[in-house]
Amino acid sequence: MISLLHVDSDMALQAALKEYLDSCGGISVVPINSAPEAIDLLRTTWFDIIVSEYRLPATDGQTFLEVLRRNEKNRTPFIFFAKKADHKAVINALNTGATFYVLKGREPKKEFMVLKHFIYQAIQQRRLEDDLREREKQYRSVVEDQSEFIFRFLPDGTIVFANDAYCTYFDKPHDVIVGRNILESISPDHREAFFSQLRSLTRENPVRTFDSRMLSSDGTTLWQQWSYRALFSDQSQPTEYQAVGRDITAQKNTEFALVEAHRNLGVMNTITRHDVLNQLTAVFSYLELARQSPTGGKVDEYLDKACHAAETIRGQIIFTKEYQEIGSNAAQWQSMDVLVKKAISGVDLSGIRIDYPRDNLGIFADPLVEKVFYNLVENSLRHGKTVSEIRISWCEGADGLVIVYEDNGVGVPDGVKEKIFRREYFQNTGLGLYLIREILAITGIRIRECGIPGKGARFEMDVPPGNYGFKTDEDLSEPDPEKKE
Repeated sequence: MISLLHVDSDMALQAALKEYLDSCGGISVVPINSAPEAIDLLRTTWFDIIVSEYRLPATDGQTFLEVLRRNEKNRTPFIFFAKKADHKAVINALNTGATFYVLKGREPKKEFMVLKHFIYQAIQQRRLEDDLREREKQYRSVVEDQSEFIFRFLPDGTIVFANDAYCTYFDKPHDVIVGRNILESISPDHREAFFSQLRSLTRENPVRTFDSRMLSSDGTTLWQQWSYRALFSDQSQPTEYQAVGRDITAQKNTEFALVEAHRNLGVMNTITRHDVLNQLTAVFSYLELARQSPTGGKVDEYLDKACHAAETIRGQIIFTKEYQEIGSNAAQWQSMDVLVKKAISGVDLSGIRIDYPRDNLGIFADPLVEKVFYNLVENSLRHGKTVSEIRISWCEGADGLVIVYEDNGVGVPDGVKEKIFRREYFQNTGLGLYLIREILAITGIRIRECGIPGKGARFEMDVPPGNYGFKTDEDLSEPDPEKKE
């Protein structure tokens, strides 16, 4: 049964329309004489449709309709059944939200059949709209509940829709993202490749998946894998694009780290094999000289040199074992506090004061990064001579994070600041410093020595954006090595 509210001051007409619609069956009519009475009734009673005269006492039909439409939830179909109307009045009514405008004519009863047709049509239209709105609501809830990022944009890059996951990921509210251009989020050196990929989409092949390098709200480089779909209408070119994606930053960082690790490992194997063969040649040469020398000659000297060469080989083999572990496991987020504690727990720091922040900084690095701080501390103790203080600190700058390790020892001479990181330059710990640089390089961290000779060593480690963060997640929490259960 359709419930209809009829608003008209002509009581005879109201009675006639009610009688007619009752005879048709399926429509229940409630007559009201004025707009204010109708508004009062609508506060407590819901109707499927409203039919109203345009000219009403006290408040006209146009004002009545405007009052109803101020409430966004009130989408009740509204038909004007009016005696007269000029072109402007009809346009205003339809623009305000009237469903139809039907003229009564000189004999309104003859128009009842026409009005009935429009009543059914308005009801059907409303039901279709409600069904479409419900389907849209369901679709939108599915889209919003997705953990994947979903957004749509025009060919010029203007974003027209973004789901909650996308807004949360880029840390911007929905009303800020919609209307902005996607170019603002794409890394500048990746924009040409991005649009080149979009141009390759056609009606025959409208979908393509590729990786995109994007920028977060703080400028950090992020990687996502996106599936782009070109949407076409009657035009030959796409009218819109829809993208569904997920974050693959950690995966990309790991891939880059493994590629670098494999490259370094290949180089190290070649170099180490060459160095070991050279040392073995020296061992055999000294042993041959010792065998050919008369007893009591330089036999002891040759044997000492052979032993020294053998010790060098042993050190090279041990170093190679440590080196091959670099990159063998995926890089991961690690707590700086825990790393430093683990590193110094294996070193005798008697008489040495060490200071470092106890905050929640995390860095993305090779699992062997602990050896970095262990080797730096050992290097200070072995070569600093006058070291009594060691300080580790970090600060964030425009280009990322800088981790500083410094001591108050004798420092590093200007002429060897870069040489100490080379594999061929070592004095018991040179290989350790070389190892440090290689471990850090796995995730793009650069290290340099920039202390003042005579005032202490100072090593600065530059951590790129995206590879550090002040985390509170449990995955950065490690058991305190100094705390016993």
